[in-house]
Amino acid sequence: MKAAVFHEFGPPEVLKYEDAPDPVPGPGQVVIKVHAATVNRTLDCAVRAGTQMQRNPILPGILGVDPSGEVVAQGEPVEGVHMPKIGDRVSVLSRPGPGEDGMLGVRRWGGDAELVLAHANACLPISDNLNYHQASVVIRHCPTAFHLMFTMGELKKDQWVLVMGCSGGLGSIGVQIAKMVGAKVIGAAGAADRAQIGLDLGADYVVNYGEKDLTEEVMAITDGHGVDLVYDNISNPKTWPKAFDAIAHGGKLVTAGAHGGRIVPLDCFKLYDSKITILGSAGSTRENVEDSLKAAAEGKIKVVIEKVFPLSEIVEAHKLVEGGAVPGKVILDPTLG
Repeated sequence: MKAAVFHEFGPPEVLKYEDAPDPVPGPGQVVIKVHAATVNRTLDCAVRAGTQMQRNPILPGILGVDPSGEVVAQGEPVEGVHMPKIGDRVSVLSRPGPGEDGMLGVRRWGGDAELVLAHANACLPISDNLNYHQASVVIRHCPTAFHLMFTMGELKKDQWVLVMGCSGGLGSIGVQIAKMVGAKVIGAAGAADRAQIGLDLGADYVVNYGEKDLTEEVMAITDGHGVDLVYDNISNPKTWPKAFDAIAHGGKLVTAGAHGGRIVPLDCFKLYDSKITILGSAGSTRENVEDSLKAAAEGKIKVVIEKVFPLSEIVEAHKLVEGGAVPGKVILDPTLG
């Protein structure tokens, strides 16, 4: 098979489009012909660059944590494991199955290849209403979004929620699923075009914090109440305090992401005086995954895809994502070459 392999950590140019051994399925495993995998700042670009060594990535490595495609081979059936059939359309979770070592695309060869090996337990069926590109975005971001917004944040009808980075992968999903339960949504972004994406996806209000004070705008919109939940995946030291200051008494902040710099100021007086809860979680439950795919299949979630690259152009795809100038997701499609 053709794959994008890196033999050392470094800049995008370490990714080489070359031949690699075809995977062979073991018991309970399947081989999938990959039609899509997303490019992510942390789980792709940072792993490749060698700045995510705590995840113990392997060399040589093949990235791609969220492949979607068609089942083309099966291993021996295992009792109690539902095996997808040849020809089934599936998306693959990155979490390891029984006997597998670590995360797909980090500790195991991932979906930036023509073929990928996956445990049957990690394969989720794709509705005919979703194409492969859409499915990979859904499987990457939607379960985490559901987990943050509802499992952790416990968002309910008529509550106020501030969605940071409302045009990004997690942010754009956050806007839409918050509206699904009847919440009042304020989208925040650092530029007018990105704020407009949040509005187009259903946000009741948007704030361009590149031009206006985020705290002042949110407090004005909520008539001084503040928001019951801040949904963050940026951890920007400039915007975090502004969002935090807009949290209502007894409110929460949920976060999964640190693209903005990891270390942020925290007003500990407001934290305890306003009885605020801060929760971090990058995981999801099986129920979150199934709810995500169901909502997307029913047309309740629209994913924002910026550009689709052939796998052979992975270097350019990584450069685009690392540049940070794209509001939507970047997809690699090995079937395009």
